[in-house]
Amino acid sequence: MKKVGKNILLTLCLMFFGISWAEEIVPVDSQTILLRGSAEIKNGMRLVTGDKNSKDKIHGPMTYYTVPYTDGTFSLSWKVEEKQKIMFVFDEKGRKKLAHCLKVVVNGSIGKKSGENDLTFITYDGSTIEKKKAKIVKHEYHAAEGQWHTFSITFEGNKATVTINDKIFIISSEKFRKQIVKSGIGHYVGTLQTKDVKVNIIK
Repeated sequence: MKKVGKNILLTLCLMFFGISWAEEIVPVDSQTILLRGSAEIKNGMRLVTGDKNSKDKIHGPMTYYTVPYTDGTFSLSWKVEEKQKIMFVFDEKGRKKLAHCLKVVVNGSIGKKSGENDLTFITYDGSTIEKKKAKIVKHEYHAAEGQWHTFSITFEGNKATVTINDKIFIISSEKFRKQIVKSGIGHYVGTLQTKDVKVNIIK
């Protein structure tokens, strides 16, 4: 009873001072989906490798984590040994199927105009199944191969704060107010290593 009483008191204090209680979730196998390629766990790291014989020459392997949240933070560390783009994708539940809410492309962009020093944010306000619409914003940034990098994104209201290593970027979209149902990371060549994947849910 004493422990329960302390927990209630702590919760009331946090509510009084306007502090949100965040729940940390480390995705398990049942919450992890791999599209294309193969994956293995080694020394606490997830190693995803593409299929060289794949007929899909546009998309590389993509790992999705199906931990839903509205306001919260998705974070991980990643490393690749070959120069390439890294894609982070966040999907929300649309009227008929899942829809992209945000894409973050490190070391590139989409389409032919893609530079290795591009950091690209793609939002989808006004986009529908019948008519796709995207807003593309680019910054200058490069994450070198052969090194570990950290990535985190915090959704709160219509804003998202993206932190890559020590660089912070803020973007906005009305779609960010909807629940994120899938958070993913993808690459194109060789093996992608990830670790410390977690979701901190505010609500």
